[in-house]
Amino acid sequence: MLNLLTGADVVAENRLFATLDPTTRSFTLPNKQRVLLTDTVGFLRKLPHTLIESFKATLEEVSEADLLIHVVDLSHARVDEQMEAVDKVTKELDAYGKQTLIVFNKIDNLADRELAETYVKRFSGSVAISARTGEGVNKLVQALQEALSSWRLRLHFRIPTKESALLAEIHRVGHVLELKYEGDDAVIVAHVPPHLEARLSQYSQ
Repeated sequence: MLNLLTGADVVAENRLFATLDPTTRSFTLPNKQRVLLTDTVGFLRKLPHTLIESFKATLEEVSEADLLIHVVDLSHARVDEQMEAVDKVTKELDAYGKQTLIVFNKIDNLADRELAETYVKRFSGSVAISARTGEGVNKLVQALQEALSSWRLRLHFRIPTKESALLAEIHRVGHVLELKYEGDDAVIVAHVPPHLEARLSQYSQ
């Protein structure tokens, strides 16, 4: 998918750990917004904690990203288990809850093409593509553009310091640009994803 969007020629193989180091390429959306796409090492079901520690530097890209793109092999017989495995590892990396775009890939391998429609309806905002044939790439680019558009806005919040869980979530899933304390309040300038912006509306300045 990285190669499809950026025109890169990164090795793509159907084997474990074909990607051992994160690969980053630049991509410009139709609205002229420039983004950086990073391909990380793949996630495994029941990934041992010691192995997670070994790949910590590689997987840090996940926790630092503004948006996660969860690429799912929809043609795999255990697709739901694989999605659960990714969610579990994401939680271990303290990145669970970040704005995520689910991309169902390999629809060209499906015997029943209606399966793609079923999953797209089941997971709101997701898209179905074939990175090999390019089918669905325009929908993917549009979804990326819509998902990232909110990150261009600098939002101001005044939040009571007693709301420690909310402040922690802003740091975890948002991008804090400025932070200062005034009395019992934290005054923050940040980029935050849409779902968190709605929760923070009462603290907007």
